[in-house]
Amino acid sequence: MLGHDAVAQALVDHGVDTVFGVLGDGNLFIGENLQRQHEVNFVGATHEANAVCMAEGWAKATGRLGVATVTHGPGLTNTITALVEGVKNETPMLLVAGDTPVENEQHLQNLDQHALVVATGAGFQPVRNVETIAEDVSTAVRRAHAERRPIVVNVPLNIEWDEVDYEPRPTLNSPPVRLAPDPDQLESALGIIASSARPVILAGRGAVLSGAREVLIELGDALGAPLATSLLGTGFFSDQPFNLGIHGTLSHEVAGETLAMADCLIVFGASLNFFTTDYQSLLAGKRVVHVNLDPTHIDRHATVAAGVVGDATVVAEAMIALLKEAEHQPSSFRTADLEKKLQEFDLSDSYEDKSYDGAVDPRTLTRQLDAGLPQDRQVVVDAGRFMLDALTMSVPNPRDLVTSHGFGAIGLGMSTAIGAAVAHPTRPTVLCIGDGGYMMGGLTELSTAVHLGLDLIVIVYNDGSYGAEHIQLVTKGMDPAASLHEWPDFCAVAESMGCDTAKITSLDDIDAALEVVKNRQPGRPVLIEASTDPDVVSAIYGHHR
Repeated sequence: MLGHDAVAQALVDHGVDTVFGVLGDGNLFIGENLQRQHEVNFVGATHEANAVCMAEGWAKATGRLGVATVTHGPGLTNTITALVEGVKNETPMLLVAGDTPVENEQHLQNLDQHALVVATGAGFQPVRNVETIAEDVSTAVRRAHAERRPIVVNVPLNIEWDEVDYEPRPTLNSPPVRLAPDPDQLESALGIIASSARPVILAGRGAVLSGAREVLIELGDALGAPLATSLLGTGFFSDQPFNLGIHGTLSHEVAGETLAMADCLIVFGASLNFFTTDYQSLLAGKRVVHVNLDPTHIDRHATVAAGVVGDATVVAEAMIALLKEAEHQPSSFRTADLEKKLQEFDLSDSYEDKSYDGAVDPRTLTRQLDAGLPQDRQVVVDAGRFMLDALTMSVPNPRDLVTSHGFGAIGLGMSTAIGAAVAHPTRPTVLCIGDGGYMMGGLTELSTAVHLGLDLIVIVYNDGSYGAEHIQLVTKGMDPAASLHEWPDFCAVAESMGCDTAKITSLDDIDAALEVVKNRQPGRPVLIEASTDPDVVSAIYGHHR
């Protein structure tokens, strides 16, 4: 077996059945072997960064290891932003990168790929020689899971054509860790919780991955605590009467009032970053108990009164048992008045619509599309000011919300959505993206979505500007002209690629756009271009940091 065949075989031995990539001379024969010999689903991207983002979208949607491949030199340098995104999101991924031959230092595309990768925060796993291919790939897979980040498997071109007597390495299918809490940590946490008068439970993605929903609902009942989630826990408690929704910068009015009165926040598997804490303002006057499987996440972003290292489900079960043993009585924080306010609250009633003939209010647009689009869906949200409303779109399950703004970069959403759509092809995937992000990283990759025949519904919030920059210029009393852009007709371009389209310039157009979605043809993505006013957008979102 040749070296490039061995690399492909090692990936397949570890359960890899889908690979995203752009082929070049450094990885051409690895990719060819994956398709021909192993019938791996190889999804070709138009740009290397997009291939990595597709792998991350696929990984987030499936909970499995995402895999991408690129060639050496510029192929790898093109992935830098996407790699950092994966690092920030702690997504286990492999990036199989070709490298120039070791003996050819004058190769036009030669560079220090190790230094480049390390600078992104990703891991670097060199394939040392042809005899170590199976071992090195196996090590990379283990590292990706253990370190929760992308690992670049670096394959020098010269060893791809060397002969090797391939011997597979065993795969690791270890069960998920169910780490029980330290008794002293648990006792300290329960002392704070039991003495609180107005506790709130906050669940993040760690609680979602643990499957802790039912036990946290039971804990909430035992404590008389309303329930909230981080952004990545969206929808976790959607059917519960005391569900406050998202805790943080996206908290709605009733949730904000309730959280302001709370004296204890019990956090399960959520990062207390500035989004989740609204720049720590929501922690004021509260004692915080932080439960997380990873001890490095406790006290990482905010000082807490007590930390408990452990699995969310196991810790919550232990808390319930001890509360029952102590015959603890629930607080009176859950009131009939709060339940009524939560039941009657309508986000559309919390603002004055600023739509007019020619541009729609992005808040109203999001509310109506949220209600009218297929409900059994995935939602992917790119970065941009529009996301402050787009992120409030409902999803059937928290895992169905996929974001691409861990690094604060725009333009990663389209490729992330393609990866998620490939993961779940029988359900529609809704992508919310701004005009700037769409032009930066979405337009070219739309052709890939068409080629793949994905059930993808793209909503472009088009204010003809880079919104964050427009807001800053306006806020400082400066001319925002530098942030304004004249884009091509998005619908016309999408139609030329093979999409169904709809254009929204007033609220009256929304129903027609939803009809296009309802009547969409199998295998034809839909693009909806919604015109918004940059001055209105700045007025709406200017108060956000």
